[in-house]
Amino acid sequence: MKLDIRRRMLLLALSGSILSFLALGLIVFFGAAAMRDTVMERGRLLGVSASGFVETFAGEQARRRLSSHVGDKALLIEREFEHTRRDAEEIAQTMNLILAAQGDYLPRALPDPHTETVASGEPYLNMSRAVEAGGVDEEARRKMGVAANIADSLAVRNRFYTGVFVGSKDGWLIAADVTKDGAPARFSEKFLDSYDPREMNWYKLAAEAGKTIFTDLYVDTNGTRCITCATPFYDEDGFAGVVGVDCNAEEIYQQAVDMNSAGATDVSFILNKRGEILFSTKREGTLAVADKPRDLRNCGDKRLEMEASAMASGKNDVSLVSIDGEGVYLAYAPMASIGWSFGQVIAQTEVTYPARYAKDNLQTQMREFAGDVRGNVRRLAGVGAAFLLLALLAIVALSVKASGHFVRPILSLTEGVNEIAQGNLDRKLDVHTGDEIERLADCVNDMTDNLKTHIENLAKATAEKEHIKAELSVAQRIQEGMLPAVSSVLSGQTAFDLDAGMTPAKEVGGDFYDFYMLDENRLAVAIADVSGKGVPAALFMVVAKTVLENCTLSAKPEESLADVVARANDRISQNNDQMMFVTVFFGVLDLRTGVFDYVNAGHNPPLAALGGEPFAYLVPEGKPDKPLGVMEGLAFHQRSLTLAAGDALFFYTDGVTEAVDEKAELYGEGRLKAALDREVNPLPSMKELLAAVRQDMSAHVGEAEQSDDITMMALRYSAERRPIA
Repeated sequence: MKLDIRRRMLLLALSGSILSFLALGLIVFFGAAAMRDTVMERGRLLGVSASGFVETFAGEQARRRLSSHVGDKALLIEREFEHTRRDAEEIAQTMNLILAAQGDYLPRALPDPHTETVASGEPYLNMSRAVEAGGVDEEARRKMGVAANIADSLAVRNRFYTGVFVGSKDGWLIAADVTKDGAPARFSEKFLDSYDPREMNWYKLAAEAGKTIFTDLYVDTNGTRCITCATPFYDEDGFAGVVGVDCNAEEIYQQAVDMNSAGATDVSFILNKRGEILFSTKREGTLAVADKPRDLRNCGDKRLEMEASAMASGKNDVSLVSIDGEGVYLAYAPMASIGWSFGQVIAQTEVTYPARYAKDNLQTQMREFAGDVRGNVRRLAGVGAAFLLLALLAIVALSVKASGHFVRPILSLTEGVNEIAQGNLDRKLDVHTGDEIERLADCVNDMTDNLKTHIENLAKATAEKEHIKAELSVAQRIQEGMLPAVSSVLSGQTAFDLDAGMTPAKEVGGDFYDFYMLDENRLAVAIADVSGKGVPAALFMVVAKTVLENCTLSAKPEESLADVVARANDRISQNNDQMMFVTVFFGVLDLRTGVFDYVNAGHNPPLAALGGEPFAYLVPEGKPDKPLGVMEGLAFHQRSLTLAAGDALFFYTDGVTEAVDEKAELYGEGRLKAALDREVNPLPSMKELLAAVRQDMSAHVGEAEQSDDITMMALRYSAERRPIA
């Protein structure tokens, strides 16, 4: 016999309660001793596990903290050098501007350190005795004076800079040096008499690289560990010299070290791409700065060598290694612009101390807990037996009442859902239980309302969609009817072969082609692409096609093709509030002479196959003309091309070259030319030529959706069959 929900719930509650209390009784009466032993053992294991977890967690936290610290410090140093790079390149750009417009600047005199006192940070000009002896004419001195206008840009912008300078290919130097104590700059006689920037390492490196570079670390005359950022500048003859900025790298590093601390035992250092330690807070040991360059990648410790190699190659990581016999966490982050890596270590013992403390504390508490458990188990055994009997009786009574109360709303919900399922969407469920069943009933009511609304909206949307589809279908047929049929010009014509076609991206498109005979000896051809797609582009296409054809057919004998296009542009631009435009390639072929006059108004250049040679893009010299509709009063350029027998032209819109496959790769001009060249010898009919291009495009595009209108037109001239005027 099958039981209903009420009886099933009652049976489930009773059986579950009885089994639960029986199990509880067995645990209370027979498991007390086992529980005590288990608690003690679990306490021991928990202490071990907790210490391991805390150690692992502390290690992971140390990794994250170290990674964050070294990342922030590396970024701080990196930013300072990026500021240096930008300052050097800005000064070089200013030099470029000065040298490019020398006539706009008056020569400027700067202090001569040979004879004058130069203040700290004050720009001065120095030329070695050798350069002076080589002869410096008046023109060279004038250019030097003009270049001295860079002095205002040499003001030291950063507290880490020790000098900013400009070295010329002619041997002179404009510089601003910053002294440590702010006193006037002191120059040695050797510097003044023999310093030639062209012989300096920073000058040679930047000149050879042709771009911004950073030198290796070096010690300047003040004993400061510096690095130079150098970048070339140019005049009308090309390379003219190098701009340099000296940075106090040691002070930049110290700023990063002082930023924050990872722990009491942390050590910070910088490694270059050759594995050499440049800076370190460690005074002795493996991580100390050596008197002679020492490659940490060959230190003898395989693990440390591997991490040093990773640092030198620009990677970032946090690893547990041994340095000088002590286990440490090593974290490092790259500084890509100068090829350095910032490293930081912290002793493993500092990280694992919380784990050892937690283990001892936890084991002490577990021993105290075990004693409490023994006393509580004894008391629980007596109380549990009495409670078991009373609770069992109470559960039986409550289960009978609760099962009936719980089932009633479910039955009401079931009845209402069945009625809704039969199609009565106006039925509302009235359930007030204050729990999930009431929320379920509310959801069913909401679902019924939404379903009813959706059905109504779907019916309206379907009707509107069918109406729009019918109208677009009519518009498509109208647009197709506006494009000329090839037979209209080929009928009885032997002087040329022509074919054209358009495939819109939507139901209607903005591309169009056109061809018609102006008289029995002249053929007009046009191909165009309107900005945008869909109905707006199609409407603008109709206007543009009609205006261009009307202007052509109504042209006066003295008007050139460029004049006709200009007149069409003025008409199209009038009242063009939507700021749409159309690119047009328009030409007229004289069938008697083969002369092809054309105007390209911002359109893709066609490809021409002349004299049996492969197709080549017809790209005339000069600035290209603008599209039609941009603005009134534009001038256009007429160009000419003489076609011989068998020469052909291929016209297209950008929907051809910008067709993409499933991987978003363009069809491109290269593939288009290759497809045409395969048909050159011998050249087929123009209809077959367009079919070959379409087939090649389809093979490239595959299943990808068409994103733009595709329009093509091909024309071949047959001089030996031309009609007689």
